Amino acid sequence: MLKGLLYATNNPGKVLEMGKLLNYYGIGVVSPNDLGMDLNVPETGSTLEENARLKVKAYLAKSNDRLVLADDTGLEIDALNGEPGIRVRRWKDGETRMGDEEIIQHCLKLMVDIPMRSRGAQFKTVLALGLPNSNVEIYKGILRGVILEKDDPLRIEGFPFESLFFVSEWGMLLGHAAKLPAGQKNGRLNHREKALQKAIPRIKQLVSSH
Repeated sequence: MLKGLLYATNNPGKVLEMGKLLNYYGIGVVSPNDLGMDLNVPETGSTLEENARLKVKAYLAKSNDRLVLADDTGLEIDALNGEPGIRVRRWKDGETRMGDEEIIQHCLKLMVDIPMRSRGAQFKTVLALGLPNSNVEIYKGILRGVILEKDDPLRIEGFPFESLFFVSEWGMLLGHAAKLPAGQKNGRLNHREKALQKAIPRIKQLVSSH
């Protein structure tokens, strides 16, 4: 008997974002914090998919008959040859963990002389859905945009690029779109939500069949 869905992250911003969308589709979700789980999974993979699989398998082993969602996201900036990629938090030297503000300022510094026409970038999310039988299914989402020349005052904890990443297709900053209620998004799905939307029919199928 499935006990529901666990979203394997300790990032409160991610829990809020994904929870809103899942609830919109009538799917309940809990976080590790809700269950009193304290699990730190080293992201030692060399790709987004490897890291997502590492996280989902670690939480599956502790989740007691729950579906488990885990994801990894990278930002690829065209003018920086795809940096920072999967190393957003360790962008500066590959080792030292950076805070949100440090990441914002580091990005602006690296791109200070790059004109707007060359500031294209994309977010890429790989979402892993772990089943109680230990099988893992993969879903992907991509969102194109541009990096602004100056950061917006808006801040969302755990999401440094929400104040820098402008989605031309929406005419809106990613952070402003993130604050819209699920019912008002009008198709404005970010990279993580695009991946999740692909997974939702499968999640519903699994939940309803148990």
